[in-house]
Amino acid sequence: MGEVFAARVRTADLRALLECGRPVRYDAGDHLMRQGDPGDCVLVLSSGHVKVVARDGAGHDRLLGIRGRGELLGEMSCVDGEPRSASVVAHDPVMATKIAKAKFVGIIGERPELAREVVRQVSGRLRAAERKQSELTSDTVETRVSRVLAELAEVFAEDSAGRGVSVPLGQEELAQLAAAAHVSAQRALRGLRARRLVVTGYGKVEIPCLPCFVALSGLNRAKDITGCGGVGACPQG
Repeated sequence: MGEVFAARVRTADLRALLECGRPVRYDAGDHLMRQGDPGDCVLVLSSGHVKVVARDGAGHDRLLGIRGRGELLGEMSCVDGEPRSASVVAHDPVMATKIAKAKFVGIIGERPELAREVVRQVSGRLRAAERKQSELTSDTVETRVSRVLAELAEVFAEDSAGRGVSVPLGQEELAQLAAAAHVSAQRALRGLRARRLVVTGYGKVEIPCLPCFVALSGLNRAKDITGCGGVGACPQG
């Protein structure tokens, strides 16, 4: 996934951006933004996690992504003037800085390097969407599920201790992120669990040893080797 927005921009630019806004707080389940609404602000997350959810033509909500601390949200709608393409919902308690559209557009107009990072983020997310579409035909479900878990491990790593990471999402949500049928995602998780790379529970997936997971999961197709299960010394370092 790479560095989040706040880690990429210069300190002075980030400070100037945050000074344009005001602190806001959301409880789990609160809507920060709603699909179809006009883009009247952006948010910079300072703590917590949010779900990005889009409703399709049939009225079904699909989870598109999880964002965490340091992420910039809502910039595309503020830049292109189109309605919000997705909703943003607090997964857990969230603190953020809310910046009105006029101030956001003004500050990126004054600071070219900040503007470049905003453009980089927009283009990066569009490229990521295109890449996921191509993966539907080129990658197995286990590879897609493994990639999603590896990306989520980055987002939730700061909430975990040691070499393991807890991903607090259910199997249906993981299936949506991997663009897979629920039963196919379950099958992929069973395979990862049999090789001691994950432990599944209600509403969560535990990765007991992230180095083992990255080295041995469907990302690298080493399907005949089991992980350490988070017990003892890790052979993957």
